[in-house]
Amino acid sequence: MNEKLIESKNNPFFKKLKKIYSSSSFRKNQNQTILDGPHLIKSFIQHSAPSLVIKDLSNVTNEIENLIDSLECPCYSLSHELFLHLSELKSSTGILALVDIPKVTPLKFDGLTVLLDGIQDPGNLGSILRTAKATNAKSIVMSKTCADLWAPKTLRGSQGVQFSLKCVVETDLNEWILNYNHDVIALTTNGESLFNTKLDSNMAILVGSEGKGISKPLLKNVVGTVSLPMHKEVESINVGAAVSAFMYEYYRQVVSG
Repeated sequence: MNEKLIESKNNPFFKKLKKIYSSSSFRKNQNQTILDGPHLIKSFIQHSAPSLVIKDLSNVTNEIENLIDSLECPCYSLSHELFLHLSELKSSTGILALVDIPKVTPLKFDGLTVLLDGIQDPGNLGSILRTAKATNAKSIVMSKTCADLWAPKTLRGSQGVQFSLKCVVETDLNEWILNYNHDVIALTTNGESLFNTKLDSNMAILVGSEGKGISKPLLKNVVGTVSLPMHKEVESINVGAAVSAFMYEYYRQVVSG
């Protein structure tokens, strides 16, 4: 594989890579994102091939060399300083990959669908996606105010499960709920106990943002609300933890039961 060396952060192509890494709107415009580290790249190549890879000349391991050798795509080399300037991490993973964002064709929504209304923290979003995959949730449907599904931080938090999980972004959730053929329930702080609720095999759970919760117009279209039982001294928990608890209860009742 022929390698190309980028020697300056003023290099036009380097500037483009930096913008893809850091700008959600530019990622959307280019329909590309950057994967940081060998694990994410290995997850991606199970489904498609990268457009190119970028390696840190000061952090080349056998794993990274073997990964690069297995790919039929251009390879760019950066000094350690430039690599860290491109990546937002404090330490180098040794390799990045530029990839096209996969296209998702909405199909039948069966099993558990998770509706996310304004989840804005990429770490929370990534955690929710990873748990969704672990509990066999079938689909994730995200409002227009959610964090970027393909941001590097979201990808790290999810470990790249969005490559194999059906995720629909920038959705009008009101319209989606009205056209859905099964029940939608909302996860709130004042609903029926989740552990006293029988969950259906085909259903959707609606989860709100970290600060504002679920938008009031959406609550008008759900069939009910459920909550997690908590110790009286605790008012609420992290949204990622809350929806994960719900998904595992669904898994207990429906998937493994």
